[in-house]
Amino acid sequence: MANRTVGPYDHCIDSFYHLNCSSPTFSMSERTAALSAITTLILATVLGNLLIITSIAYFRQLQTRTNIMALSLAVADLLVGLTVMPYSMMKAVYKCWFYGQFFCNLQYFLDYMLTNSSIMHLGCIAYDRYVAICDPLRYPQRVTNHTVVTMLLISWFGPALFSSPILVNFNPEWSRGNIEIISCPNQCLFFVSTWLVSVVGVCPYVLSLLTMSYVYARIYIVARRQGRQISSVSLQVHAQQQQQQQQAEPTNIRQKWTAMKREHSAAKTLGSIIGVYLLSWLPFYMVVLFFPNFQNSSAAVRITTWIGYISSAINPVLYATLNRPFRSAFVAVISCKVLSSTRARTMDLSGVK
Repeated sequence: MANRTVGPYDHCIDSFYHLNCSSPTFSMSERTAALSAITTLILATVLGNLLIITSIAYFRQLQTRTNIMALSLAVADLLVGLTVMPYSMMKAVYKCWFYGQFFCNLQYFLDYMLTNSSIMHLGCIAYDRYVAICDPLRYPQRVTNHTVVTMLLISWFGPALFSSPILVNFNPEWSRGNIEIISCPNQCLFFVSTWLVSVVGVCPYVLSLLTMSYVYARIYIVARRQGRQISSVSLQVHAQQQQQQQQAEPTNIRQKWTAMKREHSAAKTLGSIIGVYLLSWLPFYMVVLFFPNFQNSSAAVRITTWIGYISSAINPVLYATLNRPFRSAFVAVISCKVLSSTRARTMDLSGVK
């Protein structure tokens, strides 16, 4: 019986039917557990962000300039769950790439583009909260509809343009000579020089981390000062209501108090989202920074990448936990109350606990 020569492509395709590409690194039970855990994370990411998008799109009370940016961020997180995480799951579990070189480049393009788009969205949200808290009187002039549209366009098209070299693979020399060092010839790899990883990959994250940390430090200082004012205003309202039966006089004070609390609540929620996102991706960028050639660190890169992906699933939990209108909207959508009433779009979401 003649020996059959198996080429690199045959190796991966033949192994696919045995659910393994290279020498086994997972037992069947470990692979099942990994697939179950990652699939749960993907479903949580997709369904949670669909819940955010549906709530903002449906309820008029949530259709503020800030929440429009939050909706756009949810779309980016949704695309991570739909277009990036499933393919990354296949690479992580089966250690092989079954979809060809173009889709390999496309997956890296979407991964990098959506990650940086999220960072830019968070920067826009931080700027919006900074103006709303620190310069509330000029907020309508500084954050207009045109400003929001411009920031969102930059947040989408900027990362797409910046990531386009990955899609066209304009420098094939980056990966030449490296493909044979791995156990499976059909891995989906994208090799770049150390300086490009540092400049293109790490610098945007570090600059965003420093900028948003400064912005939210300023917000925190102003918010604390305004918090003391809220307490003072609350005492004034209580005293005036005890002294007179008519409620017309303290109305302006109550309105200022309510508006200030609403802005602080939004700043707290969005600040938590920014903090979780930056902390989730910090381990990945630490690995990239200290192991720029990824030597002996491929497992660390995979693990820290998935830690970063988790941030896309956490945002809906933060909205539901920290923001009462969103929590009320989520309950209304999940319980299908939006289908039972024609007035659901205009229902008051702030009074439901």
